[in-house]
Amino acid sequence: MHRKKIVGLIVLAAITSASVAAQAGATKINVSKLIDNVRAKQVTDMKFGMFICWSFSTFYGQEWTPTQDKDASFFKATGCDTDQWCKTAKAAGMDYILFLAKHHDGFCLWDTATTEKKVTNSPLGIDVLAKLRKSCDKYGIKLALYFSEGDWNWPGAVDGAPYKGGNNPEMKKAQLKELLTRYGPIEFWWMDHAAGTGGLNHADTVAYMHKFQPNTFVGFNHGEAAGRLCLREMGRPGKIGDKSATRYNKDAEGSFNGYQVAEFTYPILPPHQGGAMWFYSLPEHDDLCLPAKKIYRDYVGAVHFGNIFSLDVGPDYAGRIRDIDVRTLTEVGRMIREKTDLGFLPWNSIQPVKATSSSIWNEDYGPSNVSDSSQTTRWGAADGSREGWLELDLGKEQTISKAFISEAGFNRSKQFAIEYKNGKKWKTIATGSTIGHGLELEFDAVKARYVRLNILKANEVPTISIFQVYP
Repeated sequence: MHRKKIVGLIVLAAITSASVAAQAGATKINVSKLIDNVRAKQVTDMKFGMFICWSFSTFYGQEWTPTQDKDASFFKATGCDTDQWCKTAKAAGMDYILFLAKHHDGFCLWDTATTEKKVTNSPLGIDVLAKLRKSCDKYGIKLALYFSEGDWNWPGAVDGAPYKGGNNPEMKKAQLKELLTRYGPIEFWWMDHAAGTGGLNHADTVAYMHKFQPNTFVGFNHGEAAGRLCLREMGRPGKIGDKSATRYNKDAEGSFNGYQVAEFTYPILPPHQGGAMWFYSLPEHDDLCLPAKKIYRDYVGAVHFGNIFSLDVGPDYAGRIRDIDVRTLTEVGRMIREKTDLGFLPWNSIQPVKATSSSIWNEDYGPSNVSDSSQTTRWGAADGSREGWLELDLGKEQTISKAFISEAGFNRSKQFAIEYKNGKKWKTIATGSTIGHGLELEFDAVKARYVRLNILKANEVPTISIFQVYP
C-alpha cells in the first residue's frame, strides 16, 4: 500500500474517532467486562434518576401515537434545554438520566441512518441525544436509555396496536449498534416490550448489545425474562423476587434468577383526566404533581432495598421541565441531603394476616391490595357506593400508634375514621376528611388486633391504594 494512502487512512480514522468522541463527550466506553457483583454495585449506587419521556406523544396528547400518517415534522418542539434537565436532576440528588431514544411510533431522538423519521429531520433539527450526552458529562450525570423493541413502521405491524410492532431484527440491531457505539457508556437499558420484540428475542438482544458494551445492564418490562436488570413499570421499592413490587412483570420477578439489580419507575404526574402521564400532559395540568414527600419516601425505599428509582418527568413543548416539577424535585433533593426522617416507612408496617372489606368493585380490587405498599393496586368498593370500610387482622393484639393511607390521587374521601375493635365495639382513634396521595396520622397508642379504616362519606366510589398501621 502506498505511503500517501496509509497516511490518508490514518487521518480518516483519526477524524472519525474525533467525531465520535466529540459526539459522545469525554466519557469513554469500558469494553472489558467487569465481574457481575462489581458492576451491580455500580448500578445500585446510582440510586435515583430522571426518566425523560419526550417524543411524538408529547404533541399527540396520549401515551401511544399511531405513526403511519406522521413524519418527522410531527415533532414540533420549539427548543431543547438539556442543561436544564441535568441541572434539575442534580438539584434533586439524582445520579442519572434515563432518556427515551425511540418509542413504539419509531421516531428516533438521535441522528440515525436507519430511518428518515428522526429528530434531525424535525423542525428542531438537532441530535437531542448527542446534546444530552454533552450536558450529562458537563454536570456529572450518567446516561441510560429507553428503547422500544417493536416499531409500528416495520413489516407486519398493526399501527397503534399492542404487541403488533412488526419485525425487522436487522434494523433493531442497527439502531442498537448506533446507540451503543456513538453516545458513550450507557449505564442500563429500559427495553419496552409493549410493541413486541421486533423479531429478535430477548436473550439474543442482550447478547448482541453486550458485544459493544459488556457492562451495560439490560432489562425488559415484560415478556421473556433476560438480562441483569429487573424492571418494575409503575412499581415500588422491594427486594428482588417480590412480585407485589411490580405491576406488569410478576412472572419474571417470581421465577427468573439472573437479576442483579431491580429498578422501579412511575410518572411525577398523578392520575388525571385527559392528556398523557408519561409524557407532558395538557397545559391545564401544569399545576399537577406528586408531593415531594411521596417521592422522597420511595427514594428511601430504593436505598433500603438496593433498588434504583427512575422518576418520569416529561419536558414540555419547548423542551423544558415544568416549573412545578423543578420546585418539587428541588425539595426532594433538599430532603435527601438533609436525610429527612419520615418517622415511619412502609417496610416497618405491621403486615396484616388478612384484610376484609364492606364490598368490592370486582376481584381485581380486593381488600388485600391495600397492604402491598403499591400505589398501582387498590381496593374499590361496590359500584354506586359512597361509603365503605377496610378491616385489617393483625394476627394478634399489637400496639399501634400510627397509620398511613393513600388514595393514589383519586381524592374521593370526604370523611373517614380509623377505628380499632375494643371488645365487641369499634372505637375511633383518628379522624379526617381528604386523603389524596398520602396521609400520615399519629394517635395515642392502643393495643389492637383488628383495625378498620371507615370511609363515612365519599364523592365517588371509595378506593384506597394503601392502608398500613405501625407500632
